[in-house]
Amino acid sequence: MIAPGYMAILDPFAPEAQNIVRSAPLLDSMPQEIVERAISRVKWKSPKEMMVDANPSAIQSEILSFYLMCQGTAAVSYPYSREVRLVTDATKETIKYRMYELFKRGYEDLCLDVVGRSFKFVQLEHDGGVKLKDIEIPREDYFKLRDKRLAEDGIDIVDDRALPQYVPKYAVRWTDLALLMRYRRVDLTKLYVVHGWVVITPRELWEIFANFIGVKTEEYIASLYERFSESGVPSKLLDSVGQKISALIPPEAELRERFLRVPIGRLRPEFFPPCVKKALGGVGTGVRNYAIAVLLTSFLSYARVSPSGKVATRMADFIGDISIVREEIAPLILEAAEHCNPPLFKDQPQEKANVYYHLGFGMTLEPRLEDSGKSKWYRTPNCSKIQISAPPLCEPDEFCRSRNIKNPLTYYYKRLAEQARPHTGD
Repeated sequence: MIAPGYMAILDPFAPEAQNIVRSAPLLDSMPQEIVERAISRVKWKSPKEMMVDANPSAIQSEILSFYLMCQGTAAVSYPYSREVRLVTDATKETIKYRMYELFKRGYEDLCLDVVGRSFKFVQLEHDGGVKLKDIEIPREDYFKLRDKRLAEDGIDIVDDRALPQYVPKYAVRWTDLALLMRYRRVDLTKLYVVHGWVVITPRELWEIFANFIGVKTEEYIASLYERFSESGVPSKLLDSVGQKISALIPPEAELRERFLRVPIGRLRPEFFPPCVKKALGGVGTGVRNYAIAVLLTSFLSYARVSPSGKVATRMADFIGDISIVREEIAPLILEAAEHCNPPLFKDQPQEKANVYYHLGFGMTLEPRLEDSGKSKWYRTPNCSKIQISAPPLCEPDEFCRSRNIKNPLTYYYKRLAEQARPHTGD
């Protein structure tokens, strides 16, 4: 018998899961078994690890460990980093396996109930043929879809319990896939579309839903990053969990095969947000100091260095050559200051040292790697702070609005990730 709250283990963002989170213990008093589960869940492989007992205690442990994993990752990693992809891929695979197993065990209604909260779908009709809302599906197409899905999974012989997963049975509105298409998790050109409906097998429905939960997990971690940028990481426990998850990243050779990695290295100005582009072009009196010493120093340094895997308190923990600061980051900032009207450093020469102070090198004009940590390495301010402190800088574009961007770095990382990610349903 499935417990009433079991839907939470299929959708960790469901109301049932949120109720568990609201009654959770304080972070620093989180039971050790939940902390260990939060770390280990990114490397689950076996059915025993992925499935959850249908009792309230097991469900609570599952939900709290999921949120602790996400929060720990956000504490030490930037959005769309290797760590975030490791977490979201593991989450996606876990959800997909659970849906697949529950369907085989006879809990199709449970699976459909949880999917139905996020996607509008219908079941195909079998009345002397296969129909979708009185539209006949050619039998040759019906069997081609089945065989195509079997071939994609490399299956030649399938048992009677697994076969129903590969037979077209549902149709989902293609407009409901907009979020997945935006993240390039679904390629509409590879799907069978009939009058605005995508005909799919149960296996594909579980994959679509699992990808949807993966994308929501990415967005949740990005929102946590923005929150932590604003108010700081609330607990050392999150730092510890995040660093342990980062230590589980596969070796670089395997990483190239398995995970998208937001490029670290050459800055990509074409993906900068509007506020940064405006600051780089030079601004007038009233916002010069903020644009140069606050926004550009933090944005360009974090975008170039992409700190990940440990708490970012000093740049020297992530770079081994001061030329990255002197020859790549600082020149852009100094040039932007010169473009200001009037040029910032001509009437406020002390602000040049303030640039390096905000980069974490103390009040200096000649930063050295060993000086890193003499002052705070400031994180990029959220959009809300920019709007309050320097409103002329904030002119949101369509990407800002459509992606609900709340931090300039999130804009940059998301643009990089969407550009780099190939179309995939995996």
